[in-house]
Amino acid sequence: MQYNYKLEMHLHTFRNSACAKERPRDIAGIYARAGYDGIVCTNHLNRHDLYGYVASLRKRLFRGAMECWLTDFRELKEECRKVGIDVFFGAELAPDLFTYYKPEHPYAEFLIYGATEDDALRFGEEWLDYDQKTLYEWCEAEGALLVQAHPYREICDVADVRFLHGAEIANLHPGHDSHNDLARKLCEENGLIGTGGSDFHFRGGEGGGVLFPRAPRDEKELAEILVSRDFEVIGTRT
Repeated sequence: MQYNYKLEMHLHTFRNSACAKERPRDIAGIYARAGYDGIVCTNHLNRHDLYGYVASLRKRLFRGAMECWLTDFRELKEECRKVGIDVFFGAELAPDLFTYYKPEHPYAEFLIYGATEDDALRFGEEWLDYDQKTLYEWCEAEGALLVQAHPYREICDVADVRFLHGAEIANLHPGHDSHNDLARKLCEENGLIGTGGSDFHFRGGEGGGVLFPRAPRDEKELAEILVSRDFEVIGTRT
């Protein structure tokens, strides 16, 4: 089996994630030069960013919180289409019970794969109210996957593995030690799907992700390939 479809699984854009620096047009060029075939756009989704940072940048476009939140995803999809890169919907979700914008633990973020833009419009604000079990059950019902992002990063707490489909075993953000070895062990010991991604925030942060045997048709098939485990994780920056 040849694994030659290079897919970024963890990426943020400037106008959706307060910690990100690059705009969709620039990201398209960066990823084209790096030889990527696809990107899962996983902008941060938490109450602080959604109703604060994103809304403040989108005042003249404000048509509802999730419409604003999706603007960069849609722009990235269009810019990447011009250079032959597929863009799939995703999210890095911090529900209220896990958000960093509260004084006490637990802190955690969850990558959602297999959900769609329409799902975000219908359920995105509800996701913020969910506990982990409810979020997992929503994913189960909708054919999506709940994957914990960088579970062993400094501030994070490992979530309840009973209500996870997977965890990032190769988060390659150059500014953090995500202790990927511990995340790999977590997946091995609990039968979880191990994923990888650049956790892209700025130019030079690209280089991680996964290699698929083929291009997914859509978000649902992307999740199906992850479930099949018929893919390779990019373990080092390339």
